[in-house]
Amino acid sequence: MILYFFERISDDDFIGPVIVAAPDEAAAWTVLAQRERADMEALKTLGWQIAQDLAALPARAGVVYPSHYRRAILS
Repeated sequence: MILYFFERISDDDFIGPVIVAAPDEAAAWTVLAQRERADMEALKTLGWQIAQDLAALPARAGVVYPSHYRRAILS
C-alpha cells in the first residue's frame, strides 16, 4: 500500500490533507472520487491534486511534509 496525500487549494479554501491508502494512484483517485461523490476529472478541475505519495514509512518519527512544502522550504 502507498499513502497518497490529496489536497485542494483555491483562492477561498484549503482542503487537505486527505490521506488515502491504495495500491496505486488510479485506485487512490477512485477512493477520493467516492468520498467526494464526484468523478476524477471533476475533482481535478476543482483543483484536487496529489501533494505527496508515501511508499514507505519513515525510518524514524517525524513530520511528513507534502513534497511541494519541502521544495518551498529548500528554496
